Amino acid sequence: MKRLVVALTAVASLIAIAVAQGVVVQDFNFRIKDVKTWGGYTVVFTSSSYEPNGGIPDELTENYLRLPKGAVVPKLFRNKRFYCDAEKLKEQVRVDKGSRPFTPVINNLLKGKKTPPKNAKNLIDVCRYARIGTGTGEGLVISLAKYEPRPVPADLMLFWTKPAPGAVAAFAIIAIPDQTSQVIKDNPNWGEIFPVFKANFYSDKTSDQLYDYKLVLPTGRFNGLRIAVTEVHVTTTGMTYVKKTKKCVKKRHGKCVKSKTATKRTFWFTEPTCPDNGKLSFEAFYGYDTAPDQLKTKEIPCPPRFRK
Repeated sequence: MKRLVVALTAVASLIAIAVAQGVVVQDFNFRIKDVKTWGGYTVVFTSSSYEPNGGIPDELTENYLRLPKGAVVPKLFRNKRFYCDAEKLKEQVRVDKGSRPFTPVINNLLKGKKTPPKNAKNLIDVCRYARIGTGTGEGLVISLAKYEPRPVPADLMLFWTKPAPGAVAAFAIIAIPDQTSQVIKDNPNWGEIFPVFKANFYSDKTSDQLYDYKLVLPTGRFNGLRIAVTEVHVTTTGMTYVKKTKKCVKKRHGKCVKSKTATKRTFWFTEPTCPDNGKLSFEAFYGYDTAPDQLKTKEIPCPPRFRK
């Protein structure tokens, strides 16, 4: 009976904190850098979230980003030969690593030049090419059994993957808890949980002509645990497909004596269209279980190359 009272008291305490929570403060930003003359560019995404009263953040039930018009995935990359099975990759690393940290093992497994895979069934070759970005994040782990107020730091790895029905493209995120952090040392079971989430791109053009793709981000629970993301910092370099063709520029007696090699590079995303005001607009939607929904926009200057 005493144990039951203690358990009910703990649950009641969590509920009381949740009821007392206020509006969750959200912020996000995009930055475009390393713009190449042939069309490649790097995107840096950051976001932060917190409950200003120090309580448990309300559960996020819907979350998406809208991307600027013109930034779309070429048909070349909507091909299963480029889709990494992140779950299979995670399990292989889990088996191979033994007692070693996850991140160095997966980095060593995928090291080498990123070249388009010749065989779609070769997991390592596909995932090496399909790794589109890396970063870090922090999140609160929430369950009825325990509330840990310290955020769990993690490495994040992004892989191009098979999209959901109706989506045009997708990427998977492997979250790797930092086993050197004190919060993981105090909760060692969490250190061996490597959740895989999926984010899907949908073509959803808006009437104001500002946006095309809608990126639906993962929400919900993992193995019964609710993870409230508090910080994200991700850099995406994407994928580049290089095609070289030879053309004869001089013939003698019917034979080619001089040729020229042409190189064509195709980037995984086309360049967005720069509006007349010279600013690219991004939109973020946050839908909550009980707290008010939020819609935020962010504008950044168009890189010079995007201004046509």
